[in-house]
Amino acid sequence: MAVTDVGVAAGGLGKTVAAAIVQFNKSAVTPRTITMVPAQAGTNTVQIPVYAKADYASIVTNNASGAEETPGSAASITSAAVSLEVLRNNVYAQITDLAAYGNSDALMVNAGKILGNAVAAEFDLHATALFDGFATAVGHDDGLTFAVLMDAIANLEANDAPRPYSGVFHPKQVYGSFGLSNEFGGIAAVQASNGAFNGIGTAGGVGEQFLGAGFVTNIAGISIYTSTAVPDGATGRKRGAVYAKSALGCGYIDFGGGNFIQLETQRQAAEAGTDIVANGYWEIAETVDLHGIEVDTEVA
Repeated sequence: MAVTDVGVAAGGLGKTVAAAIVQFNKSAVTPRTITMVPAQAGTNTVQIPVYAKADYASIVTNNASGAEETPGSAASITSAAVSLEVLRNNVYAQITDLAAYGNSDALMVNAGKILGNAVAAEFDLHATALFDGFATAVGHDDGLTFAVLMDAIANLEANDAPRPYSGVFHPKQVYGSFGLSNEFGGIAAVQASNGAFNGIGTAGGVGEQFLGAGFVTNIAGISIYTSTAVPDGATGRKRGAVYAKSALGCGYIDFGGGNFIQLETQRQAAEAGTDIVANGYWEIAETVDLHGIEVDTEVA
């Protein structure tokens, strides 16, 4: 979903649009983890196809010599479609004339960043709200662990969920005393005679990545993301998820290059200001339930 060629008019609004799109691409977590389907011209309804796998019983193995011509039985390839009506999601900010005097370009760029962040947060809220709808859930009372991730993978693999997998978690599910970092990033504090600490524990490269960079990008084939949009569970718990792209689908209006943010301005002369309106056009829904696993863990 990254946009590299914004293609907007020069001037303050152009810089605002560019800043908003860039900031959205930096901040939004879930667009890269789900199926994104643009609406066709002239409609705001998107059909996201969902295909059933072919029946194994349709496959014939010709073991006998001279039996190569024996045909297999016809495999029925069926598809359904999740129909989504694209909706408008919007936020606006007002730049007063007094604030804009003398530094309008910088102010417009900052306004674009703020609006891009706001739209990104709303998109992630819509996507992560669907985690609780997955029929299968795994979890642990002592926080997010490697074993919980393996349980999620086991369920996805058992249901033929296609890789790659993404894990979207609240920051407290990844960091802190109940976080994944507590298991992978903990140092086996071996104190040498000179007082220095060495050793990296049993987590190997994953632990080193946590320790050195402060985050980890991939564990056991799961791309790890954090978002404060991940919803609450019961008291002291959060509900993240591990899922394939096929689990969730998004229909959107494409304004070019996969961008679905549109900005416009409206002068408010009586208020001595200018409204900057950011519109994002999308709708998100669950597409294949068994391709997503809710991860409900304690965080406090």
